[in-house]
Amino acid sequence: MISSPAIYVGMRRCAQTLTALVFCLLPWLNAPGAHQFTLISGSLFALDLGGLPFADPVAALQVAVSGFAPASRLLLGAVLSLGLALLLGRVFCSWICPYGFFSELVSSLRRRAAGVSGGHGEPDSRRRDRRDAAFMGRAGIVLLGLVGAAALGFPLLSLLSMPGELSLVPLLAWQEAGRAAGLILLSALALPVAALALEALGGGRFWCRYVCPQSVLLGLAARCLPQVTPGLRVTWRASACTCKGETPCRAACSLALNPRRAAGPPRRDCVMCGDCLKACAAHGGALRWSLRAAFRHGSKDGGGNGG
Repeated sequence: MISSPAIYVGMRRCAQTLTALVFCLLPWLNAPGAHQFTLISGSLFALDLGGLPFADPVAALQVAVSGFAPASRLLLGAVLSLGLALLLGRVFCSWICPYGFFSELVSSLRRRAAGVSGGHGEPDSRRRDRRDAAFMGRAGIVLLGLVGAAALGFPLLSLLSMPGELSLVPLLAWQEAGRAAGLILLSALALPVAALALEALGGGRFWCRYVCPQSVLLGLAARCLPQVTPGLRVTWRASACTCKGETPCRAACSLALNPRRAAGPPRRDCVMCGDCLKACAAHGGALRWSLRAAFRHGSKDGGGNGG
């Protein structure tokens, strides 16, 4: 594992920036010609990476409930995406998702402007209840969207897919021209811009915590990793923690999770961003990455207590 959390976070930022850059250039790179680039093609609805398919599991599920058999590559891509979430957690959200990148930046700027520091004063039990209620709300959105897709034969949830829609914006710019292109781009960017504006005003990464449909299936897959199975986890060692009341790791988490649990933050909700480990490094380094199996049996979120 990477010994320095700062290096991990730096690599993640580079991956986010590179992903955004690649999708901006992809329509031009994929254009037919003598130097056509085919190593990467598609969008974050369905992506081909060196011949390996990856797909949005929600998109594949919508195709299925609409009465159509998902194409084999779409189905395989969805399975691979869920498998990645099972073993590594919701790394897609923190390494690849373009909206997650912008949402993190907005959250960071807002927190710096407000001078946020220290831990959150809300009791762990209340935080856990709010977190579970937020997940149930997102799951309800997915359920209603699937019912609508089955009734209308239209993938309603794709309209709420921030990663998929944002990855298509450069393609729309490439395919369209003139005033029509401006209107199409404006409509495609309206929801992401509105959501980011709301987060800038109210904070809390509203879309990722309370709306995002893609986080539901990825979160469930991440949570399903058995405790006896190796996989990427954040672990907390109470004996190494030097914080006395001050909780910089909790303050660093933009999703308001509590990393100070024996099994770390809940895998269903944690996006493996590494911000809590970076904050903890200067306070004893009690938080660590682990690829080993967690043999503890505790809370339903993966061991330990707390929010």
